[in-house]
Amino acid sequence: MIPTRFRPRQAPGLLVLAAAAALALPAAGGAAPADRPAAGVGSAPGVRQAPDAGATPGLQARVFTIRYRSLDDAYLLVSPSLSTRGWVRSEPARKTLTVLDTAENLDRIGEILAAYDVPPRSVEVAVQLILASSGEGSPQPPPPPIRGVIEKLNALSTRWNDYRLVGDARILGTEGEHSTLRVGDDYRVDFRVDQVSDETRVIRFKPFELQRRELTVEGNERYASVMSTVLNLRDAQLFIVGASKMERSNRALFMTITASLQRP
Repeated sequence: MIPTRFRPRQAPGLLVLAAAAALALPAAGGAAPADRPAAGVGSAPGVRQAPDAGATPGLQARVFTIRYRSLDDAYLLVSPSLSTRGWVRSEPARKTLTVLDTAENLDRIGEILAAYDVPPRSVEVAVQLILASSGEGSPQPPPPPIRGVIEKLNALSTRWNDYRLVGDARILGTEGEHSTLRVGDDYRVDFRVDQVSDETRVIRFKPFELQRRELTVEGNERYASVMSTVLNLRDAQLFIVGASKMERSNRALFMTITASLQRP
């Protein structure tokens, strides 16, 4: 998914390979990478040959290499920024975009791609599972790691009077990759860091799933989904969610999630 806004910055992911006044392209009929018309150029069916920069005064060609992100997403990001005479061509084998446009617009497109094509970010994900219950017995004092969470839960509801830490774990995830985290003896979390916004410092998880360990009648172990959702969390913000309510009982399972961006 492409972020809607980017803060221009220099990044190692962008490499300008060429900036010339003329672009040599194969003649019609020769073998050539697929040319893809962009906004302002027209949309004739089939493959079209890009115009020669020498035949279009005032335009220059520049080649950008996309190192870390999706080439198709970069193409879609660049297309709306082209001038009416601009052109962009994608070369998947080289993972490059060839852009023909004015020098001023090429500089602007370069800034857009520099902000987009950055290395995947690392995110530390910390998860706690807390079992809340209500009863007539004397509640046990909660362990220190969840006292702050209990204060927040009590502010929302006075139904629960006893809390127990089921599991506490953390893992370092990477943007664009799946991770699995074992929490306690019977639960695990499966998630994917879908996107990180440097501008808003929001981390998007898609999906984020809590699973519970179960034994089949054959005695085999499997994990059943307890909760699956999409999360947008601010950097280092504590998020509390009710994971499940135990049927026919006075117990409920709560989960806390904290996602913290790691410095490059």
